[in-house]
Amino acid sequence: MRLRLIGIIALLAACGGGGQSKQPPYRARVDTRSLFERLGGQPAINAVVHEFVMTTHDDPRISMYFTNVDAPKLEAAMDQHICSITGGQCEYKGKTMLAAHTNMKLQEKDFDAFMDDLTKVLAKLQVPSREAGEVVAAFTQMKADVVGH
Repeated sequence: MRLRLIGIIALLAACGGGGQSKQPPYRARVDTRSLFERLGGQPAINAVVHEFVMTTHDDPRISMYFTNVDAPKLEAAMDQHICSITGGQCEYKGKTMLAAHTNMKLQEKDFDAFMDDLTKVLAKLQVPSREAGEVVAAFTQMKADVVGH
C-alpha cells in the first residue's frame, strides 16, 4: 500500500500535480496590422463602400442627399478617403469633409441615419467587431465637419 501511495505521488509530481507552472501566462496575440490591412485591403473597402452607397441612396431618411450624386464618382472618392484614413497607401485628394458638406445643412438626425446605415453595412458584410468599431469611430470623428454647415 505504501509503495502504491509513493508511486501515485511520484506520478502526480511528474505530471505537474498542482504545483505552480514556470511557464508565463498565456497572452492573447494582438494584431498590429493597420486597419486597412485588417479590413482586407482595397477590395474589402471597395465592397463596403459600394454596399454603403447603395444603402444610403435607398434610405428614405437621407436619400434626398444622394439624389443628384454621381454614385461611381462618390464611390471612388470614398474608396480613396477610407483607404487613406485606415492606413492604406492612398492619398485622398478630394474636398475636406467641411468643404464637401458646407451648405448641405445636415442635422444630427441625418448623421445618425448615415451612421446607422454604416453600422448595418459593416454587420451585413461581417466586418469583425474590432475593425467595425474603428471604422465607426473614424467617421464619428468627422461629425463636427459634417453637421450644421
